[in-house]
Amino acid sequence: MKTLKQVPLKDYTTIRIGGESSDIYFPESIDDLILLKNIIASKKTIILGKGSNIAFKDHGYKHSIISLKYFNKNKIDDNTHQINVMAGVSCARFAKYCHKNYISGYEFIHGIPGSIGGALAMNAGAFGDDIWNHVISVRCILNNGSVKNFMRNEIKTSYRLVNKFNIKIFLDVIFSIDKHIKFDKLLLSKYSKNRTDTQPIKQWSSGCIFKNPSKDISASSLIDSANLEKVKIGGIYISKKHCNYLINDGSGTCQDLEELIRYIRNRIKNKYNILLDKEICIY
Repeated sequence: MKTLKQVPLKDYTTIRIGGESSDIYFPESIDDLILLKNIIASKKTIILGKGSNIAFKDHGYKHSIISLKYFNKNKIDDNTHQINVMAGVSCARFAKYCHKNYISGYEFIHGIPGSIGGALAMNAGAFGDDIWNHVISVRCILNNGSVKNFMRNEIKTSYRLVNKFNIKIFLDVIFSIDKHIKFDKLLLSKYSKNRTDTQPIKQWSSGCIFKNPSKDISASSLIDSANLEKVKIGGIYISKKHCNYLINDGSGTCQDLEELIRYIRNRIKNKYNILLDKEICIY
């Protein structure tokens, strides 16, 4: 199992900011994870997927990190009624697999910039759908290092929130196949084009910074109407393509990011009396 020390954490996040790490472990199998049982048990250990929706402070992170970058990232199996997907598989790869195999219902996940495990951890979604709407069961590693299966009805979820109890790592998931959804061969490309046209997918960002306050009010609409599109602090600025994305121009720091987040939240609170909740996790 690969282990690294004192490496720039910006190399492991999509927004490309963060100081140095302590130890980063790269398990490739469940056996590797079992060897990390004591490290997993620490509350300060962070589980890292593809690095979206997360940022590290400029002074770095002084506790252990477990990266699932190499963890069973290619394993997908399906039968007539369900699909088994390992947590390390990217959302884009999973969506393409479903499309290639004429499985409907997962086109929405194609543009989510992360892994299946990361998507499960935050109930990621797009185009009016969320990943947990399709879950039959999940297999997880708990805080004590043991492995346990959970059925869908045992896990409480809501918008961008999962009550993970004592779950530390999602290992794999079984998704349902809904035969009642007619396969649309153009839907994946339609969703992909929509994301390309409306989101800054080729720039350094973590994805959406704020959760939508409600189903009827989006964070981006509030930021846009508050005329914040030209705001920049240090090397971090609000995307002109999608104002719920904050972009690193290459010189940005975590301090810049946090200051801009505070500035936006204060402006929206003062103007609309709405306090935006962060979607990004900062350690």
